[in-house]
Amino acid sequence: MPRRSTANEPQLKFYQKLILNRYLLAQFGVSDLRELSVNMKKPSLEEVDGEGITGFYKQLITQFEGKCAISEDKLARYDLNIVSHMRKINERRFDPLVLKYFQYLSLLFVEFYLDEYFNNRQGLIDGLNAYVSDFNAQYPNDGYESYGESDLNKIAVWNATGSGKTIIMHINYHQYLHYSGGRLPEDATYILLTPKEGLSLQHIEDYADSGISARIYDKSASRWTQSANDISVLENTKLGDKDQDTVVSVKRFGSRNVVFVDEGHRGSSSGKDGKWQKYRDELCSEGFSFEYSATFGQAIASSNDKSLAERYAKCIIFDYSYKYFYGDGYGKDYNIINLPDDSNEMKRNVYLTACLMSYYQQKKLYLAQENEYGPFNIENPLFVFVGASVNAVRTERGRKVSDVVDILLFFRDFVTNIAVSTANIERVISGNTGLLDSKNRDIFRNNFPYLTSVGMSPTAMYADVLKTVFNCASVGATFHIENLRGISGEIRLRLGENEPFGVINVGDDSALLGLCADNGFNTDSINFSDSLFQGITKPHSTINLLIGSKKFTEGWNCWRVSTMGLMNVGRSEGSEIIQLFGRGVRLKGCKMSLKRSSFYKKDYPETVVPKHIGILETLNIFGVRADYMRQFKEFLENEGVPSEKGQPLVLKMPVIRNKEFKKSGLYSLRVKGGAEFKKSAAKPIMQFKSGLPVVTLDCYSKIQFESSQTRSAGEVTKNEAVLRPEHLAFLDYEAIYSELQRYKIEKARYNVNIPRQAVKDLLQNNQWYKLLISEDELVVSSFEDYKRFEKIAVALLTKYFDKFYYAEQNRWESQVVGYELVPMQDDNENFLNEEKDEYSISIDDTSENETAILWLRQVIEEVDKAKKEKRLPNFAMPRQGDIEAISVSAHLYNPLLYLAKGNVEIGISPVALNEDELKFVKALHKHISDHATYFADKELYLIRNRSKKGIGFFDDAGFYPDFILWLIADDKQFITFIDPHGMGRESITSNKVGLFARLKDDIESTLTIPSVVLTSFILSPTKHSELADKSATIEEWNARHVLFMDGSDYIEDLFAGIIR
Repeated sequence: MPRRSTANEPQLKFYQKLILNRYLLAQFGVSDLRELSVNMKKPSLEEVDGEGITGFYKQLITQFEGKCAISEDKLARYDLNIVSHMRKINERRFDPLVLKYFQYLSLLFVEFYLDEYFNNRQGLIDGLNAYVSDFNAQYPNDGYESYGESDLNKIAVWNATGSGKTIIMHINYHQYLHYSGGRLPEDATYILLTPKEGLSLQHIEDYADSGISARIYDKSASRWTQSANDISVLENTKLGDKDQDTVVSVKRFGSRNVVFVDEGHRGSSSGKDGKWQKYRDELCSEGFSFEYSATFGQAIASSNDKSLAERYAKCIIFDYSYKYFYGDGYGKDYNIINLPDDSNEMKRNVYLTACLMSYYQQKKLYLAQENEYGPFNIENPLFVFVGASVNAVRTERGRKVSDVVDILLFFRDFVTNIAVSTANIERVISGNTGLLDSKNRDIFRNNFPYLTSVGMSPTAMYADVLKTVFNCASVGATFHIENLRGISGEIRLRLGENEPFGVINVGDDSALLGLCADNGFNTDSINFSDSLFQGITKPHSTINLLIGSKKFTEGWNCWRVSTMGLMNVGRSEGSEIIQLFGRGVRLKGCKMSLKRSSFYKKDYPETVVPKHIGILETLNIFGVRADYMRQFKEFLENEGVPSEKGQPLVLKMPVIRNKEFKKSGLYSLRVKGGAEFKKSAAKPIMQFKSGLPVVTLDCYSKIQFESSQTRSAGEVTKNEAVLRPEHLAFLDYEAIYSELQRYKIEKARYNVNIPRQAVKDLLQNNQWYKLLISEDELVVSSFEDYKRFEKIAVALLTKYFDKFYYAEQNRWESQVVGYELVPMQDDNENFLNEEKDEYSISIDDTSENETAILWLRQVIEEVDKAKKEKRLPNFAMPRQGDIEAISVSAHLYNPLLYLAKGNVEIGISPVALNEDELKFVKALHKHISDHATYFADKELYLIRNRSKKGIGFFDDAGFYPDFILWLIADDKQFITFIDPHGMGRESITSNKVGLFARLKDDIESTLTIPSVVLTSFILSPTKHSELADKSATIEEWNARHVLFMDGSDYIEDLFAGIIR
């Protein structure tokens, strides 16, 4: 832990004192989420393999091997629980949800906590208190009381708005069901508390999507009419001490409930004596609670309550607040502008016109390029204007107004004072507003690139604003404000007889309508049955402007907000500021990545990003009459959110081809005629086939099937078993068949037929698998056990499906079609033809990356120069930070690029070398230089074999060796497939290891060119002493063409093995 603090040092910030979160991080040997997630952010890790194991789990056990206090077996069980729960909530979804790394880690932390809470509670208390003791010793100014058992039945998740809180909540429900055994006491209920009715209804829809039974609580209904696991949803404002018309007594529910609290910051705002906190505690004092909020930090800061701060510091289990969310590239960028003094009427109108024009630019751009932005899930922009109060009256510029009326007056003036509005538009677009920043630069300089490029005159632009924003094709139309009698709290806005362009969402609509009439507006009340506010999220809503008080945004589920005007909001509020901000920065992103396109492109450098998309991926915030923007920035900066945001820079680096290979008559191995298994082969029918490698399913370390049995902590002798008739008797074969079909679709293996009968036939035949499982897990005690057996069956069948598929592909390629040698040509798939012979490198254009960018430009300049001079690039400084460029004379194109593992700031396409590949290439290059005499009468060439594009081999798995090496010597052409590959978990009998024999016996023998010799080698960075398979000696591994890279002469051994 960090050094001891002194009495004079300032206290830690709240987010630094989250003791439960820190304890969970410590289980992985880290103290910060950034340390834990350094290699967890790759989109490829979001995939689930055929055994139901996530890439996240594999990365964790690799990265934290020897450091993690949680056993690998437990992590495996937690991982498979999470996958199981995800499948449940995805069953009814057309587009299945996929977990991001931070969602997965959040769920993993909850898995660990609930496992300890239900199965090792005293151990949990002891572990927490030991950590608290260490923390208090290091930070005596910020110490905490020890945990007691009453502190354990509450956990909270700090999620940035837009980070998928609903997914977490739904899976937390399944996690609690799992660890509690699926049973609540008879007098207990699952309860969701929300801050308002609209959010309750939204949750009901969300629960239905996830297949979870939930209903709005009805106190007149008997609790015995609903299932024990149903969720009752109600607003916290309806809780009270006694039953009344709209109030529900907390005594109705008892104290043993499981309570989910949405917008949990509302619980903290009342302080320790507040009624809301008291009611919530009563509901679950003997039960359990989960809380969720984006604004715990702000709520704690606003309350200034030390005991409340300690309460939440001891129960916030995961912190993915906005600093992490933004730093990972999620959500929109933002521009914050504030007019602290609006006493100058002219400047105020110019400023508000700029606010309107910022929205107009977004709306016009969206309409013009909607199809181009479609793949990036850009929503129809919405302009939201929020006032601190709706009906509280003050005198402004000689008029009695409220915040909302003040907003309406500006819009009325804009549509009626044509000349003034047109002149203001000209000033705004030209960047000549007279509104200056601290460096005396116009605030709105360069803010309207798209509108400037359109080339419209201010007069034409004014008319187009009326048409685009106000739904009015002509000037001079009357501004109507109309109360909707059938919809409580809604007032619509429209010009003339056109479609409404705006809606006001208020509590007291009659009072506001009266204020508007007093200020000369044309007001009326009309009969209307459909809510305009609820319709804003519908695809063809005509509403462009939403006006209201700050309260309506809480829990509002809308992705459209793009420009926000705030009046008098934030002078004393903490949570509300971030809540408002959070509604606007949410972004769906390309393929629902939630990321800004600039960050998405870093993950997928080949992505073509439409012009001006940054305008629509930016939330513009305009403030009037308050100092809240200063507070707003302070809140963000306290969370560590950067105030300087750099845009990614994409650099193109050419490659230089080695043309000498054409003179040497190199051959390339391929399937005859370039045929493809999926397209050309007869569709195989999945069935039992003897001779396939045996499927092994180890349930001890990989799968946990809702067993209540406890295993000993010591090493066990694994029991080998099969599924017997009593296990197969009541399986849901249709469900198993559906899971297998789903797996087939996920793997895009549409060329395989899976008969329903094959599922039964395979499961009744135990020759093809080996099941390692405790005998206790095979005991049938109830029908619930068959769910466990179904999961085992699915895991076995998907593994068999993989082996069957690759065996069929291998049989077809080697026996039916066969392999052939073709002359190596410029169009070979291992050259960068699709990339036009260049790398694409994406890097954030920030001051921190200035040195790296300068280095990259120098490297590109040298490559360009070398290409013109027809030579290899020579780099004065081959490495800068995490990236390295290397020239290798034998390689068929140069340079080769290396990127250090874990670097997420730089993206390289095609994929860069990894550390083991770089080590091999450097060792090979050095060996060639050191043995120039030996190679003087030989020719040597090397090329990277690109995964899924180059040559692959298929047995029980697909295998694309990383490199192909050609050696021409003694009138022979030796073609060698080389794979620098960790062997920690690989067996000496694996098909990867045995490829050399297959090349010799099955493929080379069928070729028509006798001078070509095929072989393969695996170069293992894993030391022999670290291998899982210790049954073979180094010599035996070497004989199977596995060489260990820790030896100084492994390259020499490689060539000795090639020429035998």
